[in-house]
Amino acid sequence: MAEPGDPLVEAALRVTVSGLDLAAAERFDRELSAARREAERTGSAEPLECFLHRWRVFIALRRHSDDAGEN
Repeated sequence: MAEPGDPLVEAALRVTVSGLDLAAAERFDRELSAARREAERTGSAEPLECFLHRWRVFIALRRHSDDAGEN
């Protein structure tokens, strides 16, 4: 698994989110900034890990619902 804060992972997630929902992409950017600030403030990677997990789940759920709608 990629390290939290890996810019390639963040960029890939953002592109994917943008392709699914433009409004969610704006929220993604706000939450990423907040997670980075919290990680820096606490000296912990946990805020970024939670952020990445949350958005991976968002993508999986959105893809699943899109696939279910096609049937």
